[in-house]
Amino acid sequence: MTDAPSPLARAAGLMRVALSILDEAGEASPAAYLQQALDALGGVEPAAPGSELLRQAAVAADPTMVRAIGGMLAVLCTVLGREKIASVEEISGILGVYAATTAESSAAEGLILGYWAAMLRDVGQALGDKQAP
Repeated sequence: MTDAPSPLARAAGLMRVALSILDEAGEASPAAYLQQALDALGGVEPAAPGSELLRQAAVAADPTMVRAIGGMLAVLCTVLGREKIASVEEISGILGVYAATTAESSAAEGLILGYWAAMLRDVGQALGDKQAP
């Protein structure tokens, strides 16, 4: 039997993380609405703060970081393509397979990797055959 938290417990845990972020930012109105949503869950025990779920959420909750790393990957892959090492589309395909595999054990990580693979696919399509090794 697995010790994984239920979907409601995961949601409550993530909501508590978001609530603490809103409180820290001084956003009283959104925090109040989020607290109402937590109250509506009733007696659901939230996932523990140290759980893998909440560590993953911390990464996924920073879209600026995810986009920045995706942009950096696009630049590096473009250089690799220009040097005829590997095309952007080839790297995108490999990263897409890795994303799908990773999503089986960590949905948040798989989602981020999938986003990067799609971003690279778009860059590869924009470059066209100019960079085929």
